[in-house]
Amino acid sequence: MNIQTPTIGEQDIVYSFLADLKRSAREYTTAVTESNCPEVRQVFEQLLQSTLKMQDQTYQLMSQQGWYNTSSPVLSAEINKQINTYTQTQTQTNQILQQNVGI
Repeated sequence: MNIQTPTIGEQDIVYSFLADLKRSAREYTTAVTESNCPEVRQVFEQLLQSTLKMQDQTYQLMSQQGWYNTSSPVLSAEINKQINTYTQTQTQTNQILQQNVGI
């Protein structure tokens, strides 16, 4: 009896790796924001940066191979609108923090 085992293709392996990198980046981001020890925070920041670099390299590989479909192009005006909205929110948040916490 010849039983064939299913094989996982190269594309599936790389896609799984990319998904793990994305998950790791989220976890490291949470760790950075919750660390109150500067040394520990620095380690998590370094891990996050390393993970983001690997994620970019993996994405570039997948894109070159045609394995990753990007979203449709967004109008530049819409991107600028979102950036302005987030910048205003950040400014307002900083003002509130300065008034209440003295940061």
